[in-house]
Parts: sequence; structure tokens; C-alpha cells
Amino acid sequence: MGEKKIDFRKLEEARTQALQDQLKTKLKARQAGKDASLRRVVLAEVVEGQYEAASEILDDFMAGKTMFPTLVNRAKPHVVHAKDLINAVRLKRSFPNLSSLPMAKQQEILDHAVHHFEELKMTLKIVERLSRDEIVRDLRSTVWVVRSTVYVVLAILLLGFLLDMSHGLPTVCWRVFNDFSNHLFESLSKFI
Repeated sequence: MGEKKIDFRKLEEARTQALQDQLKTKLKARQAGKDASLRRVVLAEVVEGQYEAASEILDDFMAGKTMFPTLVNRAKPHVVHAKDLINAVRLKRSFPNLSSLPMAKQQEILDHAVHHFEELKMTLKIVERLSRDEIVRDLRSTVWVVRSTVYVVLAILLLGFLLDMSHGLPTVCWRVFNDFSNHLFESLSKFI
């Protein structure tokens, strides 16, 4: 009978792949945000291992917000931190010779990846909140400008109407009164 040799290297690689799959499942379960939100899109890319695409999404997001310089200044450190976290997750998931490490050490490294993923999720939530706050502030200032413009136009029209009334009204009233009194006296004179 031939003895079968056990290939421990393949067993280690299979175990590592199982851990990687388990990590991917954990990360997928931890995704959050609305379907098309920045957080959801970036986290989905990270889960799928598309780290460059996730970083590009963050860059595109910031490029689209250049009309809000305050937002860019406030969010830039958070975006840089988010990119660092994306790289940290990438490094933990593709740790060199992961399969040669003891099982406990592999689990510890992958747990760190989950921790970085959670921190990335919170950082992206902060960026979304900053963006929403800046847009609301911009809308409020726009409403204030429009409302002020309407009030000024109404005040100018009212002032113009009052000025026209003050200069033209007494003359018009005198003519109407004079005309009315002439008609009244003519009517009365017919009876006399």
C-alpha cells in the first residue's frame, strides 16, 4: 500500500484562503450607508479588493466639491486618513507569507483589517456629514440672499407707490372732489 503524503503547505494555503473568505464576508456584513452614498461605494470597493478604485472615488468626490472651498479644507484630512485606512486594510489582507504564520497570528492580523475597515466606515461617515453640512449652509445662504432680494424689491415698489401717491394723490383727489362738487351743484341748480 502506498502512503499518502499530506501536503501541509496546501492545507495552510487552504486555511488562509478560508480566513480571507471569512474576512470578506465579515466586511460585507459591516457595510453601511445608502445605496449610492460615498460610504457604501468606497466600502464596497474595499470589500472587493479594489483599493485603487476606492481611492479614486474619494479623489473624484473631493474634485466634485471644489465649489465649496471650506468643505475641501475641512474634509481633506479625513480623506487622507481614509486613504491611509484603505491601504492599511490592503496591507492586512495581503500580508506576505500569511499562510506560514500560526493560526492565532493570522486571525489577529485579519481582525486588525476589520478594525481598520470599521474606522474607515466612521471616517467616511464624517466626510459625508461635512459635505451635507456644507451643502445645507450653502442652501441657507442662498435662501437668505433670495429672501433679502425679494424684501428689497418689495420695499422699493412700496416706496415708489407711496411717493407717487403723495405727489399725485392730492391733485387727483382735488380734481375728483372738484368734479363731484360741480356735478352736485349742477344737479341741485336744476332743482332750484
